[in-house]
Amino acid sequence: MRGSWYVRFGIITVVPVFFYTATGASFLLDFPIFFVLGEFFLAFLWFQICPHLKKTILILSTALVLFYMVFSWASQNNRVGFAFAQDRIVSLGGKLVEDSLLSRSGYQLLRVSLVDCATNDGAAGSAKGVVSLLSEVGEVLVSGSSIVCSGSFSDDGTLFFAEKLQVTDIPAFALLRRRVLHHLELRFHAIFPHEESRALAMMLLLGRSSDDAFSLKDLSLSSGCAHILALSGMHLQFFLSLSSIVCMHLFSKRKGRYIALVVPLLFVLLAGPKPSLVRAMGMYLCSLFLWKGSSHSYYAYACTALVQTLLFPESLSSAGCLFSYAAYGGLLCANFINLYRPKSINALFVSLFAVLFTAPASLLMTGTWQIAGIFIAPLASLLIFWAMALSLLALLFGSTFAIGVELLYHVLLSILEIGSRCFGGGFSWTGYLVYLLVVLTCLATIGYAERVLHRRRRNSYELEVRVRFTDSNNQTA
Repeated sequence: MRGSWYVRFGIITVVPVFFYTATGASFLLDFPIFFVLGEFFLAFLWFQICPHLKKTILILSTALVLFYMVFSWASQNNRVGFAFAQDRIVSLGGKLVEDSLLSRSGYQLLRVSLVDCATNDGAAGSAKGVVSLLSEVGEVLVSGSSIVCSGSFSDDGTLFFAEKLQVTDIPAFALLRRRVLHHLELRFHAIFPHEESRALAMMLLLGRSSDDAFSLKDLSLSSGCAHILALSGMHLQFFLSLSSIVCMHLFSKRKGRYIALVVPLLFVLLAGPKPSLVRAMGMYLCSLFLWKGSSHSYYAYACTALVQTLLFPESLSSAGCLFSYAAYGGLLCANFINLYRPKSINALFVSLFAVLFTAPASLLMTGTWQIAGIFIAPLASLLIFWAMALSLLALLFGSTFAIGVELLYHVLLSILEIGSRCFGGGFSWTGYLVYLLVVLTCLATIGYAERVLHRRRRNSYELEVRVRFTDSNNQTA
């Protein structure tokens, strides 16, 4: 039982830390030999202190080394490298890791896994890693497409501005995705006359955004609820729940769980290999095949992180991957800390830990973090679920349900505005440390109060048993 506690604690601590170090390209992943030697030395000391935890120590030590090797390899795979000096590079070639995204300036933002490069004097050579680039291309480019572009790097070398871009190859499946998405977009334009609600529906069901979505995006970001709009495990859960309800009624409960995979799999294939969707889908698949138990979700979390890093190493260069795993780590931490809280505030309790785990990522990416998401996210997430349901009904049955999406859009906009006004501006590292101290203090206080209350109840019960036993003896005498 004690060993299981250490395993759970190790998973919710180690997995997010590895994603933080890999996304930040930390030098800590560059010394595997020193890490292995140091890790086994600490394991040896732990075994001397707790010899009864021999099996737990062996499992945790082996898993830690395996995670380090996999994440170190993925981190090296994502680091940008060229055959020539970077300031000489004027042309890049590679494959799109994800679908391109529309930026506020009207450019398409692309994440490309590099294959080759060329200099201004015509020399060509190899290249590796994942780089972000901006292009004036007028349409969304689908993941898997091979491209060649010419331009120049920004002053800090982190962004490539593509003046010219050519798509050299599109795989058959990517071409099919593009056609299906194009027809669905035409369907959305025919159904939704209100531009903003149409943009919301397209973001939730297709993962596509337009100029009309930026006002909602800005408010969601300033209120700490940006995750409710980007396709993630929360959105996949909508399709999982819907598919499971239907399939378990049509088939047996056991068969329905497996047949229900069809709809969410189609959704992931249509939306593309977004890291958060891959994480959510992977965890659901792992949950079907891993053994059931109290640590079931923890093992699924760790296995999915390992498999996704092996199959999709480019996802580690995405901020969405970091936020997804950090947020779910916070969810597991909320379940791990088994303290009393009323069911009515359970969503708030989960939000506390989700923000606790994701705030460092927001600070690293933007320099600030938002506390409003703790209070706004539970209600906003519920509205997003209803918006997804009505958007799907509108897509299937016509514009009658589009009115409901428009109404939900205005309600959601009002809630996000309230959160942005009350907690706008964000907080720095100092604010995060204060928040961390407050959360730890509250947890320690609640834990101490529970222990004292439990001790009083136990003493009261023992006293009551003694009194009854004494009365019984007196009556017998």
